Amino acid sequence: MRLLGRGGMAEVYEAEHTALGMRRAVKVFNADGERAELLRKRFLAEGRLLARLDHPRLVRVYDCNVDEATKAPYIMMDLVVGADGEPHTLSSLHKEHKVTEAQLVAWYTELADALSYIHSAGVVHRDVKPSNILVDASGHAVLADFGVSRISDDSLRRELAVEPTMVTDASSAARIVFGTANYLAPEVRAGLPATPASDIYALGVTLFRLLTGVWYEPDSDALELLDGCDPVWSGIFPALLADDPGSRFLPVPRRSPRRKLALALAAAVVAAAIVAAAAWWLLRPPGSASDERQEEDIFFVP
Repeated sequence: MRLLGRGGMAEVYEAEHTALGMRRAVKVFNADGERAELLRKRFLAEGRLLARLDHPRLVRVYDCNVDEATKAPYIMMDLVVGADGEPHTLSSLHKEHKVTEAQLVAWYTELADALSYIHSAGVVHRDVKPSNILVDASGHAVLADFGVSRISDDSLRRELAVEPTMVTDASSAARIVFGTANYLAPEVRAGLPATPASDIYALGVTLFRLLTGVWYEPDSDALELLDGCDPVWSGIFPALLADDPGSRFLPVPRRSPRRKLALALAAAVVAAAIVAAAAWWLLRPPGSASDERQEEDIFFVP
């Protein structure tokens, strides 16, 4: 139907099933060059991997094959578009200034759940960043693009027919580091293999960038930029962006007691206003002008 996006080794199209009329996204491999064969194998492995995973915050795969006419590998998956029918990522929404702090907290919870799931399955994403996180029509975050993921579970690797070189990042000639430079954890920059802790760090950099507009750098005073932000972040970012990989984890967002009290008071005020309005309506004098439902009698409880 149309081209949705283009990446380093594939193009994504919106397609319609000719018999069923259902819309899907079709990712078509198009890389060439000296590493084309390695990337081709990784592409097909991505399709087989996503077909095995089942989580609401991951893209679901329905088919993975090679087109007979063009010989190009393809993956057919969920079509993830916004309420307006257009594709949106956290990157595109940020550029359009359509990301709120409350949305970021909700997206953090969803993405943390998705990462916990894939890590428990023996998978490291290795390229968590705003452009690889889609937003669906209901406003939920969906983690996509597992093209450079690392499969650490031996049984899963054998089942998916993934070669060891694709798991260790190494080729016979040189070491290949997969990922995007600004989101790489310090240990990955230093040459160590990516781990679940590396994904957690990349998620931290992603959220910090979206929240503050600047890149997070280790050994800096960047966290001081959070002083004017929701206090909930003070319990999230130190855990995501710890220098020591062993100290990183995905904390559950916790509201401060002061914020909880403010929310409770606001809810109590709204509840009291509703009760007062209901009492006024039930106890009004019979035959009053309000029975005629004049426009000036309509009011709203904030």
